[in-house]
Formats: sequence, C-alpha cells, structure tokens
Amino acid sequence: MKKPIYLLLILLIIVTSGFSQTKEVHKPTLVQKAIYFDVSPPLRDMVQVPATKADNSWKDGIVKNNLYPYGSPKEGAYNPLTPASQIQTWFGKSITDTTIQNFDGVGNVGGYVPPDTDGDVGLNHYFQVVNCSYAIYNKSGVKLVGPNTNSSIWSGMPNNSNDGDAVVLYDEIADRWLFTQFSLPHYPNGPFFQMIAVSTSPDPTGSYNRYEFSFTSMGDYPKFGIWTDGYYMSINRFSAGSLNAQGTGAVAFNRTKMLAGDQSAEMVMFTTSGTNEPWAILPADCDGDFPPAGTPNYFAYLHDNIDRIGIYEFHVDWTNTANSTYTLVSQLPVESFAGTVPGIPQQGTTRTLDPISGRLMFRLPFRKFSDHWSLVGISTVNVGSNVAGLRWYELRNPGTSGGTWSIYQQGTYSPDSHSRWMGSIDIDANGNIAMGYSVSSATMYPSIRYCGRMNNDPLGQITIAEKGIINGGGSQTANTGGSTSRWGDYSAISCDPSSNGTFWYTTEYYSSTSQQSWKTRIGSFSFANVLSVDGTATPSTVCSGGTTQLDVNATGGSGTYTYSWTSIPPGFTSTLKNPVASPLVDTKYIALANDGTQTKADTVPVTAIQPAVANAPNDTVYCITVPMIVLIGQATSYSHVKWTTSGDGTFNNDTIVGCLYTPGANDRTNLGFTCTLTAYALAPCTEDSSDQIHVTLDPCNAVPGIMNEPFSVSINPNPAKDNVVIAVNGLVNREMNITISTIEGKSVFTDNFKNGNSYTRKLELSSFSKGVYLVTVKAGTQVKTERLVIQ
Repeated sequence: MKKPIYLLLILLIIVTSGFSQTKEVHKPTLVQKAIYFDVSPPLRDMVQVPATKADNSWKDGIVKNNLYPYGSPKEGAYNPLTPASQIQTWFGKSITDTTIQNFDGVGNVGGYVPPDTDGDVGLNHYFQVVNCSYAIYNKSGVKLVGPNTNSSIWSGMPNNSNDGDAVVLYDEIADRWLFTQFSLPHYPNGPFFQMIAVSTSPDPTGSYNRYEFSFTSMGDYPKFGIWTDGYYMSINRFSAGSLNAQGTGAVAFNRTKMLAGDQSAEMVMFTTSGTNEPWAILPADCDGDFPPAGTPNYFAYLHDNIDRIGIYEFHVDWTNTANSTYTLVSQLPVESFAGTVPGIPQQGTTRTLDPISGRLMFRLPFRKFSDHWSLVGISTVNVGSNVAGLRWYELRNPGTSGGTWSIYQQGTYSPDSHSRWMGSIDIDANGNIAMGYSVSSATMYPSIRYCGRMNNDPLGQITIAEKGIINGGGSQTANTGGSTSRWGDYSAISCDPSSNGTFWYTTEYYSSTSQQSWKTRIGSFSFANVLSVDGTATPSTVCSGGTTQLDVNATGGSGTYTYSWTSIPPGFTSTLKNPVASPLVDTKYIALANDGTQTKADTVPVTAIQPAVANAPNDTVYCITVPMIVLIGQATSYSHVKWTTSGDGTFNNDTIVGCLYTPGANDRTNLGFTCTLTAYALAPCTEDSSDQIHVTLDPCNAVPGIMNEPFSVSINPNPAKDNVVIAVNGLVNREMNITISTIEGKSVFTDNFKNGNSYTRKLELSSFSKGVYLVTVKAGTQVKTERLVIQ
C-alpha cells in the first residue's frame, strides 16, 4: 500500500502547488519612457545599407536556447507518446489546397547561422526579416526594398547596433507595420536596448516612428504580440556581465502613442525568476478584430516538467501604470509528452540540427469569434525513436468577462519516420488551422512543408494532406556550438488579412550542402473549399452623406451564396450583394456571405469626411488706439484656412485660425473693418466655409477714469517657468475678461472679474506646455493683448 499512498502525496503536492501559482499576482518592476524618438524618412528614400558579413560569434555565447536554463528535465522522466492513442501516424486525406506564391526570400548575406526567419503579410505587401537583414515584397513576389541591414531602419539613432532577433508584425486594425530588434552595443555589460519602429502609413516602405528603450538586463529571444492597448513583448532575461539567467520579462509598450508618433510613449515591465517560473513565454498576437477594450493580453508558456500550459493575464493601466498587473491565472494539463529530442538527422551528414523542442513556438495567434476566443500554439516533441513530431493546441475561452481558458483540442502530428520541427501555426476567421514546418531525416535533406485542418473536422486531427513548398537540396554542416547545429529559433506563418483562408509561410532551407549557405523561402497557399469573402467600397472615402458602392465577392464553398450587410455604428442593413450606402460618419460595413454551411465575414471601412466649418470670433469693439487686434477663430475638417479683410490692415499670419491683425489708416478713418475666415474643404468635399467678424473702432473719449488711471496689463516674470503673476490696472469697476490661448487659437485659461479697479492672479504653470501664448484682456470696449513665453 505504500506505493499508491506515495503517488497520491505527489499528486496532492502538484495540485496544491499549481493552485497556489494561479493566485500569483505581480507588480510592475520597471516603468519608463523611450530614451529616444524620431520619425524616419521613407525607407525607400533612405540611404540603403546592404547587409554584409558580420561577426556574430557572441550569439553562440549567450543564446543557448535552453528549454529551462535552471536545469533540463530528467531524461526518461516521461515516456514517448503511445502511437495508437495519441500520435497521428497518417497523412490528411483531403486534397483541397493550392499553392499560390512560392519564391526565394533573403539569403545569408550577413554570414549569420541560423537565420531566425520571420515575416508577416499585410493588405498589399509581404515583409520578411532574418538575422540581420530585411526585404519587402509585393504579393506577386516582386522585391521592393532590400535586402538591407535591419539597423538601417534606425539609421542615425544612438546605440544602434545590428544584433538581430528581429520581429515584424502587421497591425491589422491600425493598418500599420511594427518592426523591432534588440541592440547590444555594450555587450556583455549593458545597458541593452530594444529598437522599435512603427510605420506612419500602411506602406511598409514609407516612414516610421522610431523608438529606443533601455534595459539593464539583456533581453534575449524577444517575441511580440499586437493587442488593443499595447504592443506586448516577452523576453528571456540574462544578467549584465555574467549573463546568468534571470527569468523572463513581460513588457507592454503604449501602442496608441506609438501609432500617433508621441515621443512620450512608455513601457511597463514585469519580471519572473526562479526554477519553477516560465521560460520562452509568448504574448498573444491578435489576428482580426480586437477583443473588448480592457481585455488583458494573454502570455502562455509550455512546461514539460509537469505537462502543462501556463497562462498569465497582463493588464496594463496607462492612466496609472502602478495599477498594472501580471497574473498567473491558468495551468492547463495537456497530454503527456517527452519534450527532449536529441537532434534532427539530415541526409548525407552526421551533423544533426537543434530541434528547439519542448516550448511553444512563435507566434501565439489569438482570434475572436462570435461565440468564443481561440489561442493556437505549436511545439516540437519526441514521438519515439528520437523522431521529432509536432504537438499543436487550440485553447478556447467563452469570450466573456472573467472567462477562463481550456484545452479545446490538441494533436501530435508525425505521419511517417521523418522528423518535423520548427513549426508555426495560425487560425483563420473560419476557425481553420494551418501550420508550416521543416521536415528532415537521414534520407531527406531539410525541406519545407505545410498542412492543416478545417473547422468542423474531427478534433485533434490534421485532415488536409501535407504539401511541400520546396524540397531541400543539401544539409547544414556548420558547427554552431554544442552537439547539434542551430537550425533556427522560429519560423512564421500568418493568415492573409485581405483573403481569409490564405496563409503565408517563411522559413529556411539549403539548396546544396554547406556550412552556412542557407536560403529562405516565402510561400502562400489556400484551402480551396474554404469560403472566402472580399468586400469593397467604391469610393472608400466620401464626403459626409455622399454615396459609396458596396460590393462583396464570395469564392469557394458551395458556390451558391446569400448575403447580408450591417454596419458599425449601426443603422445600415441590406441583403443585396452590392448595395449603395451613404455614411454620415466613418463607418465599418460588415459583409456576410453564406454558402449553406459556412458563413464568412469581411469588414469594409469607409471614411466620411466632414464638411469644412469656419467660425470667426463674435463682432467686437476696440479702442481706436489699439495697436493690434487678436483674431481667434475656429475651424474643423479643413485642408487649410485663410483670413481676408475689407480694410487695409495686415495679418501677422493669415493662414492660421488664430492670428494678429494690425489696423490700417483707412480702418481707423472708417472706424471699423470686417475680417473673413475661410476654411477650405478636404477632398472629396467641395464646399468651403466662411464666417466674418466686424470690428468697431471706438474713439473711447467718453470712458470715465481712463485718463486718470491708465488701463494696463503686466506679466511677471516673462518668460516664466513655474509661476506667473498677471496684474491688470485701470478697470474703474468695469467687467473684465481675461483669456490665455495658444498661438493657434486654443483657449487654455479664462477668468472674469468685476467691481474693482485692479486685478491680480498668480498662475501655477505645471499643466502648461512650453511655448508662446497670447494673454487677452477685455474691459468694456478696451482690449489689450500681451505675449507670455513659458520655458
């Protein structure tokens, strides 16, 4: 009876330990702003820096890619999976896929091994990156930019070293590109830097908002995910100098500010450390629509010591970063597996390849569906006889507040005696899953293949037949340290945002046996019976209330479709294939097509430009002796503005809404004049807007007390930094109004005063931005304007 009791005690310890960890809540360990920011010229116009051979020997010293840096699980602790019950030993039977594009990407122009291939697809481009160079292609495979060094994107910035581990992601909701790599100019003592660039337009060859963040620990293996409130990063941390493992870091960067080019963009970091903590954790990367605002990002990791997937919730509070939390909320048991694979064999050489087994591989795609959310992940496992197979997972959450994650399905794919590893997985908007990977054995050169499954297929099974992107023509013989050669740290598959059901995959191969003459391949493919929907709006930008022709094109599926249209904001519905809409504001039109068994949606954004509106100030009266007059108008939705006058005075700047006007001789003779503010329409709107102000110039001869007590305004100190005192004299019991405004006409302070001869007000300036302001004081018919400079 001792043995069962002993096993029960172990089980209780594991369960108790797991429960306590799920209650673990961390607090931020680092909150800081970018140490450098600027906006780059367009990449296509920058001085191109072709990638050249570089010394990357330092990478082999620190990037060991250990599953657990604190000690690997014991060999033999878990038996390989039972083939009959847990391993899919057969190929998918459905021959429904079609390869679309298939072309070579960036090769080894920098002398790096391995390439660490990554890439992502946008509406019109494919952006690929390797160690340490990048190239940008159109969707026909035509190269537009590159290959150039990754660091050239941050050319001119300090601490900019071309050290690799780059990641590129397409921000589908913002229609922007994120590009990042670490920079280690002071290796190994630090500080260490993460360089981040966010495109200013949908064109990845255009300009970028460039940021540089500093860290005291070396952040290796940085992986990113796009989320509604941030760009999230995970890192494996190593101490400065000694490069001892310190655990992981989870970082959120302020996405809203980085998209806007705000130099105050900040980051919030949490850290974990210890022998039981995660390693090689990944942030969720959202494909398609975001979950509701306030939903935390999900960080997941695979722990093969106790066969589980752990999930952290990262909630960032940009208003009060101290309220941000990083909480271990789930530890999900998975089917038992052996993570350790000794090495991947290759044809024609005894040199084997590093499998990077036992961890979730980049990315961790998130997809929001109408009735649930999904996360998909993939890892390399030992399926017996030291053959590597692919373990894949789909996790689901009901998509409600406080909803928890569970394992919806999992499978292990190893249909023959070849090893499959270095996988990447994605899920499309219909719930169909695709994965790309490398395949090799003692009788096969490393090659590139893909497979997948449809949403309604039997759970845990790959049903679509495996197909090759390219067959390798050689093996890698480089000695990159250790008993195996480093083949790569990750590959990348991504669903085409403009064609659901189409996937793009990139990874490496060799066309002939050599140490480091690797090449990369970029391929796209689709599952032919997937219903695909493409919505359009012509034109996609209208003047508010104008018309746009909507249309939806459905392909695949049964071939017979019904349609329905709705909108955000709500108000538009139609069952026509091509209805006409007249949006008053920016609107997303949602097209649904149904083929009898499947329903697919596409979102079509239409921008509604508002008509130009100009508002001049109210008519007013000034003393005829006033030297100049402040004109503070307002305008919205305009391409540019213009002030004109009926008189003979002059404007200091007639192309801004707030300006100064100096009356001319005729203005004073005629005791007044009229100024007109015109706002010119933004295309496609065509109607301009104008408004007028009439200024009466009063001799002011009858104002009592004016000669005895002059009307005056003083500002001290000026320029000012922390505080300023504004004093007004000569009011003689008249009601006074004081306004402080920016030079563009935006009011930032107002006050009123009456029943007195003088007014004094001390202002604290911490809430004011540095710059030039106009202080305007009106008392009866008298007006004075002074400049205030805040330093």
